[in-house]
Amino acid sequence: MRRSGLGIRFQLTAAIVIMTLAGIGLIGLLSVKIVERSALFWKTSQASDMAAVVRAALKMEKDSAFAAAFAGAALKEAGITDFTLIGPAGNIVLKSGSLPAGPGERFASADGIESFTYGGGWFNGAGEKLRISAPVEWPSGAGSLDFVLSLDEIGQDMLGAKRFLLFYALIDSAIIIAFGQLFLSRSVVSPLRRLEEAATRIAGGKLFERAKVDIDNEIGSLAASFNTMAARLEDEIRSLERVNVDLMTAQEELLRSSTLAAVGRLAAGIAHEIGNPLGALRGYIDILGSDRLDDGEGKEIVERASREVTRIDSIVREFLDVARPSKKALAPVDVNSLLRDTVATLSVRDDLKEIEIKLIANEAIQEVMADEGKLRQVFANLLINAAHSMEGSPIKSIEVATAVEKRPSPIMARRRKDDPPLAGELPEREFVCVSFSDTGAGVSVEDAPSIFEPFFTTKEAGRGTGLGLFVSDSIIKAFGGEITLKSAPGEGSVFTVALPAGVRH
Repeated sequence: MRRSGLGIRFQLTAAIVIMTLAGIGLIGLLSVKIVERSALFWKTSQASDMAAVVRAALKMEKDSAFAAAFAGAALKEAGITDFTLIGPAGNIVLKSGSLPAGPGERFASADGIESFTYGGGWFNGAGEKLRISAPVEWPSGAGSLDFVLSLDEIGQDMLGAKRFLLFYALIDSAIIIAFGQLFLSRSVVSPLRRLEEAATRIAGGKLFERAKVDIDNEIGSLAASFNTMAARLEDEIRSLERVNVDLMTAQEELLRSSTLAAVGRLAAGIAHEIGNPLGALRGYIDILGSDRLDDGEGKEIVERASREVTRIDSIVREFLDVARPSKKALAPVDVNSLLRDTVATLSVRDDLKEIEIKLIANEAIQEVMADEGKLRQVFANLLINAAHSMEGSPIKSIEVATAVEKRPSPIMARRRKDDPPLAGELPEREFVCVSFSDTGAGVSVEDAPSIFEPFFTTKEAGRGTGLGLFVSDSIIKAFGGEITLKSAPGEGSVFTVALPAGVRH
């Protein structure tokens, strides 16, 4: 099976890369911040020491001017160029450069000395400047000292540290990814690929295939379970194949037996139906062979013999219709038009002249796929059968109605493996139904199950072959439909032809 997404190797490698870079990046960032903060503390400590020296000098020296000059010289000697010294009266005693505007961010406070950073932050480094504010004692009162230290040196040091950490992260990531790839390939990807290949081969019919995975972990356990499943599957399929062979053999035997039984029943029926007219023919031939007949009697015997031969021919032809199905392709048939034409054609027959035939056509029905000639034959058989069933009835009426119904497809057994699927496997669908209702004597409960069997007839001997309904049922089944009977003694009969609906008008 073709994969449409990313492979497990890529996904696991990507996960390793992301986690590695995230972990090293976080560790590096924390390390830089720790070093950065340590550098700031060291810088603050130096500044506090300088502030302590200035405070001590101002406190001990009684000459304020000399003390201020000493403080300025000491600050400049330490490289501090931006400072302001405030006297007891709040006046600026000494000033150099400028102090940054704003309060800044408080960093530390000890012994009254406070430090503030400017321009720093979590992602901005230590900042640009460090401001120190310290109270001082003049001989005549209290004042303050503010000065600024540059943090450029710390920034340069941190930039070098960041570059080192980036280089370290890349090297470390490459090593982790390389070893991770090797581990994944040997412990995960390759075993899974072998499992997939084994599954593909088994799906292709090679049931003896097994996954060759020899590792002691969860994937190894999965492979062992897979091989166990494959072995069970092979055993089950082999067993099913043997059962299938046995079933096919039994089916063939059953089919052969049922075929022989059907042939035997048909042969018995044919022998019975043809035997009667053959016996009559033999008698007529014996009579014709005697010299005791005049011309009129001989002509009558010949006519009787001709009728028996016609009867034999009719039986044979009807059986040929069943044995030799039409090879004509099915085509859409307008059921209503065909019924009108069939009724009009049969209404002139002697046995239908006195019968009222009422056609109730549903014009919304669909066409059906059928052989029009065969379907006409079925409709004619059912009309004639209905007419014959009403002999002796006071009311002789046939109602033919068309409708559309939803029903399950009739179940038709498959006789060979290459037969089309069973109709019973299809979902419920629309059928065009044609019902033939008569006012005849009806069919008894005992006779109803045999009504579509060959040679079965309720007519008097010699008036029917018993093949009309059998042939009609065979034709409709060949079209994918069925004929059903609803009848009760004394209440008439309703034969319903159901055919799968085809193309709508």
